[in-house]
Amino acid sequence: MDKKIEHLNLPASCPLCGGAIEVARIKCGRCGSEINGSFEAGGLAALPVEYQKFIAVFLRQRGNISQVEKELGISYPTINKMLDGINAALGLSPQQAPLSRKEILDAIEKGEMSVKEATNMLRGRK
Repeated sequence: MDKKIEHLNLPASCPLCGGAIEVARIKCGRCGSEINGSFEAGGLAALPVEYQKFIAVFLRQRGNISQVEKELGISYPTINKMLDGINAALGLSPQQAPLSRKEILDAIEKGEMSVKEATNMLRGRK
């Protein structure tokens, strides 16, 4: 794919009334084939543009939270809130994977987590 994808071009909702978007026609740009019908815009296409842009950055940075923080100028807790929002919008329940020791130490260093919180997290491990 030659294009740089920042977000999908399909709006998440109607710009006039906020209703759900329904796709009525799909056309191949290469061969011109068309499919007509009634299709729901689901999955990533149904996400707000803000979430789509976040996902593009997250993937470009290969999930490296520190790099996502730098590129978007947002904090670790904000990234977690974005991920929770995306999971909720997609109907997924987030799997609370434990933070690595490095992630915990980084969060303490940045003032995003107290030493007490970190200690409790580390004690909860086996």
